[in-house]
Amino acid sequence: MAPVRTKRLVASLFLTAAVVITPMAVAAPASAAGRDCTATAKALGYLVGPKVAAACGFPASQPTFSRPWVQPNDSCMTRLANAGISNWNHRFGICIQA
Repeated sequence: MAPVRTKRLVASLFLTAAVVITPMAVAAPASAAGRDCTATAKALGYLVGPKVAAACGFPASQPTFSRPWVQPNDSCMTRLANAGISNWNHRFGICIQA
């Protein structure tokens, strides 16, 4: 009788751990950055449609030891140019937020 209770206890602990850990492991870390990116585009006076939203899906490169600065993703810059944002400084500022 005791081994069955132990198995149930272990199974319930694993199930509880899975329920707690799964949302943390599956969460999208870049979602807030995408909102910041599109908000910056809106603040600069651009209409945010699917092209700008897609460009904001490319995260900026994070600082490393050899490059201690954040730089925009080239794909983001190119897609914003294709979306009609011709001002390089605006594209740079928007993509840094991605």
